[in-house]
Amino acid sequence: MDIESFLKKSEGNWISMRSGHSLAFKQFEEVVSNLSIKILSNEESRVISFLNKSKFKNKKVIFPFEIKWQGHSNWHEDNRDKEMSGSSLLIPIAYSLHTGIFLRSIGYAEEIEAISNFNFLSDGTILLSTEYNQTIAEERIWFINDDVRCRSSVIRSIDTKAILQTSFASEIRNINAKK
Repeated sequence: MDIESFLKKSEGNWISMRSGHSLAFKQFEEVVSNLSIKILSNEESRVISFLNKSKFKNKKVIFPFEIKWQGHSNWHEDNRDKEMSGSSLLIPIAYSLHTGIFLRSIGYAEEIEAISNFNFLSDGTILLSTEYNQTIAEERIWFINDDVRCRSSVIRSIDTKAILQTSFASEIRNINAKK
């Protein structure tokens, strides 16, 4: 698997069911989300603007994409359901067929711009590692078949390396939704 194949396979609409365990808060969370992954043109103004403000503006970009999500979580301070939504622009820059980085407009563990390192395992699993201000996120994403993928993550404290949160998601392509 390479980044082009992975992104082409990921493009579309997905229904995600994620279970998370917050070790720091001793809480369990269930999230059901609709995800939309759309490959963008290298010439799109948002891509050019984001790339130009980075130190990677002269690097070759492969399939920039946007992820949008809208979900529902059962964990909130006052125990009520919580709506979640957002989007993130991701710009892959490959160093080889199987390694590179993603420039992220919004991170996974902290809502800040971030850079994720990626590499592919021989079975097609992509490993992402992102260092933020206070945490390190390690993610794995793999396909069971063309319409089912799985995602797991571990978030650690950057200072102590203690595990703060773990999660697992199964994602099913919504073949009835328009791309």
